[in-house]
Amino acid sequence: MIENDRTVFEKMIGIWAITRIPALRMTPHADEVGFFWVKGPITKMPFKAFEDMAAIEMVNLIEKEIDKHYGVNAKKFRADFRGYMGDPFSSQR
Repeated sequence: MIENDRTVFEKMIGIWAITRIPALRMTPHADEVGFFWVKGPITKMPFKAFEDMAAIEMVNLIEKEIDKHYGVNAKKFRADFRGYMGDPFSSQR
């Protein structure tokens, strides 16, 4: 369970905060992680790559893979950040 690893759990919370991809989930297996959504598998990657990437980088990769494999523009599932005064992904002022 991802709840047992705080770092993994926090990264997934970040991913889910950025995107509302239907039924998006991550499944760890051995030294890999796999991403799945309502239509099926999205991508697999080494756990080290998952650890090294920021949540926004993961979302960009997941969106690209959904478009590639399913022909769906997954950017339409992005959360609405219009309430922020600035870009939430930019450096602090």
